[in-house]
Amino acid sequence: MELTQIKNLLIDLFDKDFTVKTRQRPLVYMRAVYYKLCKDFTPYSLTDIGASVDKDHASVIHGLKTFKQFKFWEENYYLDVYSKARLQIKNKYNFGNPYIHKTFREKYNDLLLKHILLKEKYYKIKTTLEKIS
Repeated sequence: MELTQIKNLLIDLFDKDFTVKTRQRPLVYMRAVYYKLCKDFTPYSLTDIGASVDKDHASVIHGLKTFKQFKFWEENYYLDVYSKARLQIKNKYNFGNPYIHKTFREKYNDLLLKHILLKEKYYKIKTTLEKIS
């Protein structure tokens, strides 16, 4: 679901469908922006990210390398779109931040519970290792 949301957002920002099968430089660069955003905001593999635009993982790797060169090549248009999309994704979808809409007290309670559960797991593993030794 997140890949589709990012893809649709970029199609709106670029005002062009970059998922068509072509090697035209502008579309390759648009896909590079898409790959970078997907890598930054989703837990999907390179294969999954590529499959969402009918490409393989090697194309995604190449796109990520291409994106790293944008600053050097002074491809400011694509960097600007990336920045806008990144900001919109952070504000609208809150990928990767489960605490964004919680109060300080709720965040504290969640983290405390996780801490207690981790401590319990630690002691179970420790006792198991002591039995084995």
